Formats: sequence, C-alpha cells, structure tokens
Amino acid sequence: MADSIYPFDFPFQPHFVEIDGLRIAYFDEGQGKTIFMVHGNPVAGFVYVRLMHLLVSDFRCVVVDLPGFGMSDKPELESDYSLEGYISILSEFVQILDLQDVAVVGHDWGGPIGFGTAVTDPQRYSHLIILNTMTEAPMKIMPIYWLPFHVLLRMRRLFAYLVKERNLFQKLGVAIMEPADQELYFRANHNAAARAAIAAFPRLIPHNNRHPSYPVLKQILKKLESWEIPALVLFSDHDSVFTVDQGERFARRLVNGRFQLIAGPKHFLQYERPAEIAAAIRSFLQNF
Repeated sequence: MADSIYPFDFPFQPHFVEIDGLRIAYFDEGQGKTIFMVHGNPVAGFVYVRLMHLLVSDFRCVVVDLPGFGMSDKPELESDYSLEGYISILSEFVQILDLQDVAVVGHDWGGPIGFGTAVTDPQRYSHLIILNTMTEAPMKIMPIYWLPFHVLLRMRRLFAYLVKERNLFQKLGVAIMEPADQELYFRANHNAAARAAIAAFPRLIPHNNRHPSYPVLKQILKKLESWEIPALVLFSDHDSVFTVDQGERFARRLVNGRFQLIAGPKHFLQYERPAEIAAAIRSFLQNF
C-alpha cells in the first residue's frame, strides 16, 4: 500500500475498495444518516475534512477520493478519465458500501459525478446538497476566466506542460488554502504522471453542444430537474468559476430546490466556511 499522504496524527482512517482494477480510497466516519461527499478538481476528499469534523458527531460521513486524486489510484493517460467513467465507478462504490438513505454532497466536478451517480439509482438517495457546481449544459463559465483558458486548452502541449509538468492548475486552485493543506495535495499528485486527471477534467467541460460530455451532463440535469427529492443549493459570491445567478436559477428549476447564499468564500466554500455549511446542512436534513 502506498505511503499515506496524511500526517501521523490525522484523525480519520482511510479505507480502500477495488473497482475495475483501481484502488479507491475513502473515509467512513460516524453513525447516523449518511452524508456522501464528492469532490472536484484539483483536490481530493480531504477538502471536506473541516466539514466532517463538524458533522461526524451526528452523521455517518462517507468521503471518497475519486480516481486520479488523494490516495486513490491514478491512471496515467488523460483518456482514462471521463464523466461516464467516473459515474460508473462511483455507482459501484455506492453499491459495495450499500449506502442507503443518502444525502449526497457535490462540489465542482463532484456535482455532475455525484448527482449523476444518484440519478442512476435514485431509491438510495434522500437529499441533494449542491455546492458551487455545474448547473447548465453547455456549461457557461464567466467569460473573463473562460476565454483565455479555452485558448490555452487548444495549445495542447503547452497546456500539458503547465498542468502536468509545472502543476500550475493545482497550485492556483489550492492557493487560498493553508500551506500544510496545499502540501497534502501536492504529495498526492507528486509528479506529471499522477496529474493526468487534473489535466483531463478541463477538457471534459461541455462548453458547447458538440462536446462529448454535453449529452451526459444534459441528461443528468434533466433527471435532476424532474426529481422530487429535497435539494439545497449553496453557492458563494466570490467564486471565479460559477455565479450566484447560476445557483439561484438552478434552485428554481428543481422541484424541491431551495437556495442559500454563502457570503464571502471563493470556490472552496466547504473549506473556507465549514461551520456555516455544516449548520446549513444540519438544518436542511432536520427540516426537509
């Protein structure tokens, strides 16, 4: 087994299952109603640890490291990663753990992946908790950020060099975090080969209706918008990727959606404001 990326006094013990030949790492702590948390790019399940600390006394918290991140295995080809592939692996993960009566939390790419998993087996799920994630297909990212990024994506060699060799995407992504927490992510994706998923995810963004991810995301959103499951949409007002307006519109499209603004945080609101997010989740699960 690979050396742990966590300090020796880390309070939560990682567990492992094998799916499709890949070792998948996860935390499973606490008892009670299950809260299943799915992360995005370029982090890992560790992004939810501050939130776990506040919820684990009353809930069972299951937090997965997606393939390519954290302590899970990391296929080295970008072509090994797809939205459909992640949903397939996560669906089997949920079946192996036999999770029931689940409140699923999705942030960033953890939204399409986590909620895409939920709509394939809806009887297992009771609540959706939606944090700064994709709510439209094609996905509209704020132009001031997306346009130069889109140009860079077309420069494949330069993009691969910056993201995989120089680790620029991850360094910028986690720059707001504490240095010790940044270092944990750098240890997990410690060389270019281990950064294939980080490089793959930007290419999976369905920025037009000809993109291979477009029909997958479109179908997920269609199913979510007709599902009567209670849903809490939490968006922050300083995110550089997703807008408050997108979150508000999505909450209105959901049958039982409700929106709550989290004022102040940037993209990783569960890391920056864990107490506020935990209180919102606790109230939501107790009242709906």
